[in-house]
Amino acid sequence: MNRPLNWLLAGLLLIGLLGCGWKIWEQATAYERQTLAIIQQLQATSQLENSGRQLLEALSFGLYDGYSQQLADLNRQKALQAAYKASVNQLTALFLLNATLLLLVSWLPRRRSGDLGYAMLTVGIVALAVGLTTPILSVEVSKTLPVLGETVLQFQSKGILTTITGLWSNGNLWLALLLTLFSVVLPLLKTGVAWLTLFSRTHHLSLRGLHLSHHLGRWSMADVFVVAVLVAFFSNNGGGLTQAEVQAGLWFFALYVVLSLSGSQLISRQLRQLQLANALPT
Repeated sequence: MNRPLNWLLAGLLLIGLLGCGWKIWEQATAYERQTLAIIQQLQATSQLENSGRQLLEALSFGLYDGYSQQLADLNRQKALQAAYKASVNQLTALFLLNATLLLLVSWLPRRRSGDLGYAMLTVGIVALAVGLTTPILSVEVSKTLPVLGETVLQFQSKGILTTITGLWSNGNLWLALLLTLFSVVLPLLKTGVAWLTLFSRTHHLSLRGLHLSHHLGRWSMADVFVVAVLVAFFSNNGGGLTQAEVQAGLWFFALYVVLSLSGSQLISRQLRQLQLANALPT
């Protein structure tokens, strides 16, 4: 494959990757909004009103159908929620397919580890944008109550950026700053340092900066571990009141961590090879 055609194909795949990332954010946000709308109908106050409608509908022998309409509307909202979730899953699969093709197109022409590493960083930064802006975890506290039926007592859906803003607005400045440092600043700094080596591959500072960013970038995995612990805790809740669901943002953040670590390692290997080649006498 000639070089201009290879660049054109890589550019088209990158555009497709960005489009997938945008649609995933859009559908994941819509899924969160739809879930919140459903939760509002399952809260205690709404359930009490629905019980009144059900009683009135029974007493009026069907002349009043407010409860049936409310139930049908709830079923429609649940169907729409399921459609949004399916769309996120399908778009995620398409994102991974585009990412795989982009990595192959970047590596096959010259088969150099560095080319594959820079492609990994490119895919990783798109995954990071999705991971930071979409929800990573939702927690629901619900219980089946007499008369009211299934009732949601509390619901929270959080992403990394929304968690940072929430901590900041509640006065937890240090926690907000730490989360910003390890989840936003370090990943961007790590990727930026690695990309700078593309323009100065033989400079000794390039390898040192890449080596340092490689080790600092491992701290980004802390978010993934924290959410995993929370999911395990809520899933094993003895009373069965709390349910935790991992959202798309966590998977994309984890994908960024894996790609950035792997990409940095491949770039570091190529830089060492270049340094050794330049050090050999001619």
